[in-house]
Amino acid sequence: MTANSDEFKKTLKQIEATKLMAGTAKHSMLFGGSRSGKTFNIVRAIVIRACKVKSRHISLRSTFNSIKTSIVLDTLPKVMQLCFPDLKYHLNRTDYYVLFPNGSEYWFAGLDTAQRVEKILGKEYSTIHFNECSNISYEAAQIAITRLAEKSDLKKKVYYDQNPPDKSHWSYWLFEKKLNPIDNEPIKDPENYAAIRMNPIDNQENIDEDYLKILEAMPEAQRQRFLLGEYTDISDGQAYYAFDREKHVQAVIKKLGTHFISMDFNVQPMTATIFQITNGRMEVFDEVYLENSDTPRMINELQKRGYQGLEVIPDSTSKNRKTSGKSDFDLLKEAGFKVHWSHNPLVYDRVVNLNLLLTNDKIIIDPKCKKLINDLEKVQWKDNKLDQKGANAMLTHISDALGYGAWKMKDELQGKEKARISIGSYK
Repeated sequence: MTANSDEFKKTLKQIEATKLMAGTAKHSMLFGGSRSGKTFNIVRAIVIRACKVKSRHISLRSTFNSIKTSIVLDTLPKVMQLCFPDLKYHLNRTDYYVLFPNGSEYWFAGLDTAQRVEKILGKEYSTIHFNECSNISYEAAQIAITRLAEKSDLKKKVYYDQNPPDKSHWSYWLFEKKLNPIDNEPIKDPENYAAIRMNPIDNQENIDEDYLKILEAMPEAQRQRFLLGEYTDISDGQAYYAFDREKHVQAVIKKLGTHFISMDFNVQPMTATIFQITNGRMEVFDEVYLENSDTPRMINELQKRGYQGLEVIPDSTSKNRKTSGKSDFDLLKEAGFKVHWSHNPLVYDRVVNLNLLLTNDKIIIDPKCKKLINDLEKVQWKDNKLDQKGANAMLTHISDALGYGAWKMKDELQGKEKARISIGSYK
């Protein structure tokens, strides 16, 4: 079976992209402006791979309806008509996959329901494609990639495409900075992550001239993204804009004296930062980040690390939040911790206070506190709230924990009249 067409002519940029995807890198990202041929190029490559060897492939998007509309009913028919006009194929409209004459399957699915995800995990693939991955969480992508395990003669490939989002997104960290989006550590195999920018200007022979004019007239942020294909600067929306890794991340030596635990009681995840105050500076030397947790498990972890009996500055909602009939305050006190009474400040005030302390170099964080550092670099304002949706669902919690401690200590850290409550004033 062949999958060639003498009539289809690739643009110069599409030729570059094709070489990239056929190269040695396991992960290939096509990013850039709108209607630049990114998805078209990837779908074409998948069809070619499917025609070479009997195998299974899949394109994924955040929702099934979006991939059905964008690829199944639009891009796929165009690719087949322009590139493979003589190739027969059958589209199963019940399970939504294409069956080719050699028995190869090309599936299409969304990540919006557990049932669909379960169906994905029930099969193995030679190619996985994340369409508009800017709307897909890193966690979901990693789960899907575990199914890149089909036994076939094809080299296993992962393709990504997107209009680039802002620089807090995992794709920027992975493909541009070559850092693991979870802990910001350098990835072990940077050569396996390749990317190419594809913009409308590179595909102008295939799009209407007026469309480029529409993109040119967009507001600057949209113009940067959809015309020029650039990751947008996150400074305007970055919550902790004053955080600078080079200035604020330093080795912290734990000293004798009073140590504090500031804690956020969210369940997924439950977090804490452990710090000391030295010469008017907040020094964070440890963090606890527990997924799907509760207060007894947090207490156990703190005790295991030797933090029994420390002063705890908690999220004040824990006063009413209960585990086994007792409030989290009560559980902490019964376990021997000294719990400070607190009232949560307004979110905006808490964030402003952290930025002020960071600006004045009143906070340093030990490099091992990777979750906290990641949060401070990536948490965003969105619609006047800290963004906790989609790909950012796991963010904000550990920086919230830090913020409660910094708020309680703000007067002392800012050099005002010593105002830290005494050890005896907890309840």
